[in-house]
Amino acid sequence: MKHEVQRQLPVKPTMEVSKRLLQADKYAYTDEDVSLIIDFLHRLAAIDLSIYEDAIRRDTPVIHIKEYTDDNSAKSIPISQGQHRRTG
Repeated sequence: MKHEVQRQLPVKPTMEVSKRLLQADKYAYTDEDVSLIIDFLHRLAAIDLSIYEDAIRRDTPVIHIKEYTDDNSAKSIPISQGQHRRTG
């Protein structure tokens, strides 16, 4: 099954959105810090996209770490058979 290849990265988020995503007020990032972090992440995403596109172009099988068909409907298995299990 071939996946759709995204040909370009999304536009970088605005400074306001970037500050909210990075919780700039909580960590006291300056505007310059936020700009550098977002620029680094955008460049990293460009490298990853380039590697992915190259793998698709060469018809190399891409192994996904997580299956995207998981609907999280599996029931959990209790480890112990306690009668009154409570969280503290």
